[in-house]
Amino acid sequence: MNHAEWLIVDWGTTNFRAFAIDENGEVLSKLEKPMGLLQVNNGDFSGALESVLKNWLENYQELPVYMAGMVGSAQGWVPVPYEKTPVKLADIANKSTRFTLSWGAEAVIVPGIYDQSNCNNYDVMRGEEIQLLGLQNIILKDEFIAVLPGTHSKHVMVKEKKVETFKTYMTGEFFSILSKYSIIGMGLPAQENSSSSFLKGVLSDRSGEILNTVFSARTLRIFEKIKETEVLDYLSGLLIGHELSHFKNETVYIVGNTFLSEKYRLACDSLGLKYELVNGDLAFLEGMKQVREML
Repeated sequence: MNHAEWLIVDWGTTNFRAFAIDENGEVLSKLEKPMGLLQVNNGDFSGALESVLKNWLENYQELPVYMAGMVGSAQGWVPVPYEKTPVKLADIANKSTRFTLSWGAEAVIVPGIYDQSNCNNYDVMRGEEIQLLGLQNIILKDEFIAVLPGTHSKHVMVKEKKVETFKTYMTGEFFSILSKYSIIGMGLPAQENSSSSFLKGVLSDRSGEILNTVFSARTLRIFEKIKETEVLDYLSGLLIGHELSHFKNETVYIVGNTFLSEKYRLACDSLGLKYELVNGDLAFLEGMKQVREML
């Protein structure tokens, strides 16, 4: 670990991840903690970060720290303004905020991106822009469409190496709320994995009336068309199917963790969509390496 040259930190609302990187860009060690912004007492981000690093790395005081995610939001450590679309991915690094940590090391926080639609609606991302930068360098394409599954899934259009536009789909959050607090999920027995129920949900009515269609997760259970132990897999498929319903013949790059990427892979296969899978951590790390090189 004494061979670490710099640190990468992905600091979100509920989780914290750090990577120790050597001079060749290889990961020496990874650390994860449930220490999101909401768990930092009195806004003491400096103290929270140092408490983690000093128990992990002997030479942490010598290492520059490159950060992305909600740590740069108004509720985070240092507010870093969003960059407006269209924005060239390579330009994001140059808009980063740099400052000196209390122990003397350099810190960098990368900005997020916002999009304003013709209807004057706004969309934002923080952290995903790093994965997009990494993805661009991995696939070596100037134009692509990316799907980044998560609590707030992102669909992004990149043209001429610029983020042209993107949309957020609250798929993961809807699933969590419905499964925990609604009539659909309350009182269910222990759930089992079921690819067939998941795909039944993916292929359910996608006419656009999601507030009506989602009730089928309740009624199909009542009429024994899906098992009580497979309701949540059906619900998951239904929500993901609706999220992906606007794609037609284009190839999409699915960038996420293994669990979610597998669900999106199954959904794309059943909908006849073209796709390629890219590991989310790999894209994030590659993106942060690009940021460091640009700075």
